[in-house]
Amino acid sequence: MNLLLSPTAWRGAWRQLRGEPVPAVLVVCGLALGLALSLLAAAMIRDKLWADAGLPESDRLVTFEWRARGPGGATTEWFPDVPASALQAALREANAPLGPMTRALNAPLPARADDGRGGQRHARLWTLLADPDIRELFALKAVSGDLAAAMASPEGVALTEAGALKLFGTTQAIGRQLTATVALYGESQPRRLEAALTVMAIIATPDPHGSLGSYDALAGFNAPAAKVFVDQETSWSFPAGHLYARLQPGATPDAMTALAQHLLDRQPIPPGLPADFLKGGGKFAYLRAMPMNDRALEGAESPLRLMQMGALAAAAVAVLAMAAINFINLWSVRTLRRQREIGLRKSLGAGVAALVGQFFVEAWVVTLLAGASGLLLAWWATPAVAALMAHEFVTPVLSLQGLALTLALSVAIAACSALPLALIAQRVQPAASLAGRSHSEGRAGRWLRRGLTLLQFSAAALFTAMTAVVLWQNHHAGAVERGFHVRDRLAFDLPWETQLPQTRTLLARIKAWPEVVAVAAATDVPGRNFSRVHSEFTGASGNPVNLATSVQFTPDWLNVYGMRVLAGRLSADHAAEADAVVLDRAAAQALGFNPPESAVGRTLGVNSQYFGGKPVTVAAVIADVRMEDTRSPPAPNVLRPRVEVRGGAISLHSRDPAATRVKLAALLREVMPDESPQVMTAAEQQARKIEEDVRLGRLIAIVGALALFMSALGVYALAAHSLRRREREIVLRKLHGAGHGAVARLLAREFGVLVGLACVMALPLAAWLAQAYLGQFVERADMGPLGLGPLVIAAAALVAVTSLAVLRHLRAAFALRPAQALRG
Repeated sequence: MNLLLSPTAWRGAWRQLRGEPVPAVLVVCGLALGLALSLLAAAMIRDKLWADAGLPESDRLVTFEWRARGPGGATTEWFPDVPASALQAALREANAPLGPMTRALNAPLPARADDGRGGQRHARLWTLLADPDIRELFALKAVSGDLAAAMASPEGVALTEAGALKLFGTTQAIGRQLTATVALYGESQPRRLEAALTVMAIIATPDPHGSLGSYDALAGFNAPAAKVFVDQETSWSFPAGHLYARLQPGATPDAMTALAQHLLDRQPIPPGLPADFLKGGGKFAYLRAMPMNDRALEGAESPLRLMQMGALAAAAVAVLAMAAINFINLWSVRTLRRQREIGLRKSLGAGVAALVGQFFVEAWVVTLLAGASGLLLAWWATPAVAALMAHEFVTPVLSLQGLALTLALSVAIAACSALPLALIAQRVQPAASLAGRSHSEGRAGRWLRRGLTLLQFSAAALFTAMTAVVLWQNHHAGAVERGFHVRDRLAFDLPWETQLPQTRTLLARIKAWPEVVAVAAATDVPGRNFSRVHSEFTGASGNPVNLATSVQFTPDWLNVYGMRVLAGRLSADHAAEADAVVLDRAAAQALGFNPPESAVGRTLGVNSQYFGGKPVTVAAVIADVRMEDTRSPPAPNVLRPRVEVRGGAISLHSRDPAATRVKLAALLREVMPDESPQVMTAAEQQARKIEEDVRLGRLIAIVGALALFMSALGVYALAAHSLRRREREIVLRKLHGAGHGAVARLLAREFGVLVGLACVMALPLAAWLAQAYLGQFVERADMGPLGLGPLVIAAAALVAVTSLAVLRHLRAAFALRPAQALRG
């Protein structure tokens, strides 16, 4: 302890650090990278897994989750959205042992307000409609105003601080008026209601990672527009919104799950549900009560969340461990060069404890410097990491908790690094070292450092191979043959409240531009497949067949994407196809038409779910199109031609996409001043379906690059030590006529064994992990014979990095002077 507090020890440690600046910089930079990644990972994991940790009586708080049956009788994953209104009413009627309970329905509402200068401000407010109990369940309190009054009043609304800034430009908004637009989509003729609201409360901006998510406004269900909107969401078969409740004492989540499922089972099967969905028997949907404390780890969407957080934690631990290994290796070489100093200290009475303390102080100076640098690096890199991982940081990196974590890690790394250095120093004999006879670190020490470097190499090979696998598969997902073209195609989503006159204006204006080949609207962008809908059809075989029916489209949509028509034709305005459909080749074959082209003009029976059950006529047959991503098998498609489509997305084919994007930005500001649709290429729209895979690929690629960099540092240190240890042997070989090739082979054998062992250790694990990852996909990339492509890439990268790291020391070995080396 006295040594830790001694200014002399700290000054000596600083002199040692300054004595060899290049290794010191390498070590500090490596540790700073590892610590920065660890701090960012810790903040992200805290945000994702413990966002609801502070809720009152969270041990009795539950949220309900839903999953349903799909094609072939498959069961979906669990989702947080449930038929909230219907379930809440049924639970209350059944006298369920529940206390406070609230629905939470999130809707994007266009809003406008006077700016106080004669103009207006426009913003889209994500509005959470909830019951009064939400205040008690989630401990919501007003920063200013009266939250209870805001939720009870038909004309009241509460804004978050972020929502007030978005609409009014200030948080001082109590008493100000706004007008919100509510779109009613459940009626035969779509219409919009405008609601005049008064801001009665300002609340804190919510945690976007909490169960309620991010929202700009909070309102009750008493407003007439809210009541009409919620009336659209009362079906048992349509999950809409979340439902939260607090269990009464003695009640359990399992009992609540059984009750909720019993209430659902009492409901009739949704009309028109394809019989294929119930294949194998069972229920059409399932409900469960999930404890809020378990939601992050076991609830809906938890598998993806855990995969992301696990990958991030593993990456941070791996990079930090490799940086620590480099520290030990480089400082071990320095320790061997300090044998006279160590011998002198031991001859003056320094014991084991003093040596351990000395090396701990020296290591702690390095780790403290690295910790400070890592903390600042993490703070500086937070915006870039937030964009890369699509994560909004709530837990601050630069905070007391971050400082405490940095200090704890720096102490742990210093302690782990000081121990092997002290063991090396313990072997030094004072008399021999003062006489100029050096000692090695010992066979055990050499094997320890080789083993650590081997772990570095193995980690680098593993991350490099997995980087190749993920990026290869992502590239394949974007390049898979889909039956349509995306090059030079642009698309943008229409807000769900968009009115048909606005869509007509956009289509007419865009069509008039000279560089535009074709433009059309549809319910989705092909290949993105955000909404998967299926219905049963009866064709030539007479048997009902379950087909995908996700797309409705306006004239020219087939031309926009170059979908090839095999038979039949569509009218210029689709007026003649009011009761017609377009089949792709697979759908025609599934319905029993042989050849598929013979389906044109034939009438198909449909179930009641599909446009009221009215039979349809096949207007055309097109070549097969793949709407699904590479995780799902391709489904036969039924496309519905329409004169107009409400909402959805507008797609266009342009000869000059860059110029068209500029025009589109101006046009959208003119036609939709309240909105801000994002124009993207069709390829970018498709990539939204695999954005989690893309983010995972980026993360693994960054970690792989860092792992290779750390391995290069480790090899550099090991090569320096090997050259020092074997310099006499190399000189003797040169005196006996050995050339540069023989010297190179000497070092190549040593490091070749290291690279080979690393590949043997890491690549089988990489192959197993690759198969586990690729097992999620129906369409897999061809990665060479037996899937060895990524493993070969990893091995080649390891060889290249090793060669570059050893090159400088190899040149030093060529330049060794016999007299100096033998004098040693």
